[in-house]
Amino acid sequence: MRRARRLLGLAGRIAGANLRRPGLPLKLTFILTYVCDCRCAMCNIWKRRDKGGMTAEEVDRFFGSHTGFPWVNLSGGEIFAHPEIDGILAAVARTNRGIYLVDFPTTGQRTERIVPSVERLLGYSPPRVMVTVSLDGPGAKHDEIRGRRGAFENCLRTFQALRGLRAKNLFVYFGVTLSRFNRGELFAIFESVRERIPGIRYGDFHVNLAQESAHYYQNVGLGLPPEHEALRDIDEFLRRKGRSFHPVAFLESTYQRLLGKFLRTRRCPLPCAALHSSLFIDPHWTVFPCSMWDAPLGNLRDAGFSLDRLWNSAETLARRAEVVAEKCPHCWTPCEAYQTILANLGRTLPGC
Repeated sequence: MRRARRLLGLAGRIAGANLRRPGLPLKLTFILTYVCDCRCAMCNIWKRRDKGGMTAEEVDRFFGSHTGFPWVNLSGGEIFAHPEIDGILAAVARTNRGIYLVDFPTTGQRTERIVPSVERLLGYSPPRVMVTVSLDGPGAKHDEIRGRRGAFENCLRTFQALRGLRAKNLFVYFGVTLSRFNRGELFAIFESVRERIPGIRYGDFHVNLAQESAHYYQNVGLGLPPEHEALRDIDEFLRRKGRSFHPVAFLESTYQRLLGKFLRTRRCPLPCAALHSSLFIDPHWTVFPCSMWDAPLGNLRDAGFSLDRLWNSAETLARRAEVVAEKCPHCWTPCEAYQTILANLGRTLPGC
């Protein structure tokens, strides 16, 4: 019953966001730490300093000050490298009333820590927990891209262990990021997994495109794969995966279907939802419009962890006006695209 109520609450807020700017965002992206297990070729987060990062007590205080956010995305770095990850997960799931979805990626390198932590999170009964285990190449190629020997084996081990929890509210996927470092490898990645995990399906993979960000990834110039190769692989992936009417499949397929428009124009293919339905919070509680735009709006520590004033401040509203006028850095990453799709259902639903 609680799960149904929260789903209805989320659906109502999504519907409202298609009509007007919500009083508070539907989705929060928390970057818990810049510390990472890997040294990825397409990302420089692991080079960043992390001193003075957020604590579990601060996360608990933040959620205790608000009535609830239906969707919380946690990321890093590697979130399971945070020394207080269990306390943070507890604060998100226990204190945040009204939550429907908690989702996060993981490098999958700390199986012995990841699996018990996820199991404890499930004990708080959030309606939906989604984990994406990052996988960027078959076998040794993944190890090379991630800069860590044994990364591929650890990734598969973590995926299988999480799937082994068999919780109804847990959904586990592989996440493949296409970049110039793994061009043409998408289906080799799938086959390398199928050899080890019989019964794996294309629907068990989330596929996205590498993006550049000055303030988050700090990877400007490392970048995107050649346009024709990315589109060819995405189109074939969609064909092999087939249609599905599951909401997650709808979001992913819509994101992938619109990648071609983004690659041709280098502009967001839908009116962006940054500062309308979502915002981005870094490990030091600095708020940004999104993961791509280096435009800090203030610091929640300085604001006593109250988001209300910052969300409706003149500076935030001015930045939102710039987003509407398409004066922001344009991107099409799932971290920003999924809530943008939900805020534009009239443009994206079949038949619209």
